[in-house]
Amino acid sequence: MIVSVTRLHIRSVRHLPIFAWLTLRSHIHIREAKGLVQSSYHKEGLFTYWTMSIWETEEDMKAFRNQGAHLEAMRCSRQLADELQYVRFEVETPDIQWEACKQRLHQSYARQDKRGGLS
Repeated sequence: MIVSVTRLHIRSVRHLPIFAWLTLRSHIHIREAKGLVQSSYHKEGLFTYWTMSIWETEEDMKAFRNQGAHLEAMRCSRQLADELQYVRFEVETPDIQWEACKQRLHQSYARQDKRGGLS
């Protein structure tokens, strides 16, 4: 199975309405996606949003990513966000937790907090 994790930080409050619209459309789109095992969303504060999706195959994940509402959202994301990060990795079972996903993404970007540890 393939896990895809994204983190997006919205540039400003004026971008939130279009982001909310694109997110709603993508959420509807993903519920119809072939090969989706599970999806989840997480919010940090007002401007930081995470997604996690688990797919049966990489081909299923790419088919969703490259069409419809999600493709439109990806095209708009550079104007809406000042930070875009993602990581993809394989798992044997779909029981991965949010903290492990966040840690994987932060390690991928070597993100350090002010105390010197991974944030």
